[in-house]
Amino acid sequence: MLHATQTMKDQQRAMLWALLAVRRTTRRALRSAVRPDFRELKRLMAYVDRFPEKLHQPNEEKYLFRAVEARQPAIARTVARLRRDHSAMTGYGNRLRAALAYWEQGDPKAGQQSAMIADDYARFCHRHARAERRDLLPVALEVLSESEWSQIDRAFQSAADPLAVSRSGRDRGVALLNLEAPKSA
Repeated sequence: MLHATQTMKDQQRAMLWALLAVRRTTRRALRSAVRPDFRELKRLMAYVDRFPEKLHQPNEEKYLFRAVEARQPAIARTVARLRRDHSAMTGYGNRLRAALAYWEQGDPKAGQQSAMIADDYARFCHRHARAERRDLLPVALEVLSESEWSQIDRAFQSAADPLAVSRSGRDRGVALLNLEAPKSA
């Protein structure tokens, strides 16, 4: 069970790192009035789409949330809120990708919008992860069986998130570069 919770935290930390990198890149570009490296921004957003949004969050919902809810029905409201958070994060991701695309196409307002959305998205993800650690994991640790934890661990490990296993910013940067390059728009 501890391995699964650590993997979950590592994957959340990697997502937050990616969003903070987007925020940092957009803010730096706005301060310097130099176009950001859109290839890097696309790579970061492709990572967020591919790992946190398409693998980590569905795995949480399918394996962790369902199991906890089945064992402890009183936590249904908390689980529903966490599921809504995942939907909201998808919306943040879509808005951020759209703002970055408009910025790359030359829309002068889209740079500031991108920075604000990246900041909001990162803050939201941080609050969501904190809510999972505070409201869900203590219940999960109390009510789930060892076999349920094994299934959760396998699901989280199957994501093979390269940024989650990286232990430094430099390692994450290298892992990000090694991801398949996103297609140009």
